[in-house]
Order: sequence, then C-alpha cells, then structure tokens
Amino acid sequence: MIKHLYIHIPFCESICSYCDFQKRVSSIQTMEKYKKKLIEEIDSIKNLSFSLETIYIGGGTPTHFPYLENILIKINESFDLSNLKEFTIESTTSSVLKYKNIYKKYNVNRISIGIESFNSDTLKYINRKEETYESIKNIMNELNSCGIYNINLDLIYSLPYETIESINKTLDYLLNLHPTHISYYDLIIEDKTKLSYDIKMNKVELISEDLSIKFYNLIRNRLEKNGYHRYEISNYSLKGYESIHNLSYWNLDEYIGIGLSSHSQINNKRYMNTNILKDYLDCDNFDDIKEYYDFDKEKEYFLLGLRKRSGISIKKYKDEYKIDPIIKFNLKKHIENGLLELKKDNLRFTEKGLILGNIVFEEFV
Repeated sequence: MIKHLYIHIPFCESICSYCDFQKRVSSIQTMEKYKKKLIEEIDSIKNLSFSLETIYIGGGTPTHFPYLENILIKINESFDLSNLKEFTIESTTSSVLKYKNIYKKYNVNRISIGIESFNSDTLKYINRKEETYESIKNIMNELNSCGIYNINLDLIYSLPYETIESINKTLDYLLNLHPTHISYYDLIIEDKTKLSYDIKMNKVELISEDLSIKFYNLIRNRLEKNGYHRYEISNYSLKGYESIHNLSYWNLDEYIGIGLSSHSQINNKRYMNTNILKDYLDCDNFDDIKEYYDFDKEKEYFLLGLRKRSGISIKKYKDEYKIDPIIKFNLKKHIENGLLELKKDNLRFTEKGLILGNIVFEEFV
C-alpha cells in the first residue's frame, strides 16, 4: 500500500548559483508538454494500491509552472484522498500567492517557501530576489487568510557573504514571523554549479568550517530556546508540525515519484526516472525511462534514521535483521568517543556527533 507521492516540477523563473537539482528555465510549449506527460504518468500508476497520507510537489518551482492547477485537478480525480494528512507544495516568494485561492480547493494544506537568506549581498550573489521581513509577513498573512496555516520557511546557512550578524538578523526575523516549520540547511557545494565554479576560480570565498559550526550552533540554540523542536538534523518545527512526508523518507517507508528525475521505493526496490527532459517528454512507455538501482536497506536504516533526533530503535533493527547493529557496524567505539549515545532503546547522535557525523557515516561506506 503506497502512502506517499512525490511529483517533480523542474521549471524555475531563474537559476540559483548553488542549486544542482533537476531544474531549468523553459518555454511555455515545453511546460505544456510536461503537463501532458505528468498526466499520462499519473494514469500509468492508477492500478497500484494507494492509501495516500502525504503528497509533495517539489522542484524546481511548482508555483512557477502555469499548469499547476491542471495537475492538482488530476491528483484529486485520480486518487482517494480521504486519508490524506499532508499536501505540500514548494514555492518561492515571487510566485507563492499566484495560486493562493485554489490551494484549499484541491486539499493542499502545507506550503514550503524558499527564503534562503535575508542578507542582501548573499541573495544578490545566488540570483534570488531580496525580500524584507514585512513582505514575508504579508505573504504569510495572505496564506493564512486562505486557510493555509502550516508554512515552512526554507533557508541555507554558510552561503557566501553570510556573517554572525546576518544570521542573527535572519533568526530575529524568523522568530518574529513564527512559521510552523523551519528548514535550515548547511550549504553543500555541488559540482557543475556556478558556486562551485566561482570557488575554484577564486571569484567568491567559501565560509570557513569553524564559522559554519558557529552558524550551526547559533541557529540550533536560538530556535530551540524559542520553542522549535529539532526533530531532524536541519529541520525544526512547532509541536505537531513535523513534515510527515519527509519523515517517510527517513523512516524508509515506501513512496512513488512522478516526473523528471523522480525516485521511487516500492517492494524493496528503488528506481529513478530519467533526468533527460527530452527522453521523458518523448517516451511512449514509462518503464523505458526507469533506471533501477541497488540500495542496502540495512545500511540506509542507519544513514537515514540517524538524521532524526529520536535516532534508531535497536530493538526494531534486531527484530527486522536478526543481528545487533552496534556489533555489525562497529559502533561501540563511537558511543565511547561521544559521537553516539544510547537513550533507552534508541541510538542517536550526541550534539558533538551531529557536527562530526561523517566520521560515523564512514562505517557504512
């Protein structure tokens, strides 16, 4: 029974310098073809067994897609949504209100808005429109007036030109805005991005590791002191507003992905759709664009599960795989060196381990 659905919209108004997701700026003709293909792919999976609890439309920028309502109509026509708990759409500040009057009509109840930073120098470099505290507050008020109260604000620290002062300013804004959920990720330098190129060419200076750790501790301390529960390394929520969809990934639940480069996990098998737009648009059979790949479920139980602050149930692992994971993965030494801790049945990172987690993750490579 598939409980989680992801739909990928790869189109953006502009391209951010740090992003390596499958995204592009495309013509209206290309986007119309993509709409038709998404609808075809939804039709191709309707024979599977669904009891959807979460839907997540990501990208790209779904609210930049002029055919988003067509996709919402198709979802509501094609699936029984009586058990639906969470329906998220990603957006940017410039387009989030475009569909404000139809979100509730089609069962959307959660919006994730990419803010990235409130530092003007940083936003200018990453090719993002600068937003003021007042403009974000107005957007949230508009969404509230349309019945959308579950709002995530998505940010990145360690971007170029960030400072302790600018992070503190951003946190001041966030705490006053008081969204139900905050995602605050450490920057990852991805190959084949403008940021990666600029660093190699010494056009921009990368934030030092020591300063990045200071950012991390500042963000964690201020958000937790102000009522935000950190339930995953980079995700904070008010009580009861944890992302159910994202938790399904970290819990290794089954899910299905629709659209370009989307991933699926069904019957203990993983596959992804092609990441070549032309191949996706031209395919006659969706099985022809699926690429199956191996994954080690026992290892991923840890790699994903340790991201959660609650950690991993040792009993559940032993029941499932008939072996003590602490012995199998040589983890006793990381309990002794203070990177991991046992809290009753749960194995989890310590605060020190959250910073130095890659040392533990090397045991699974």
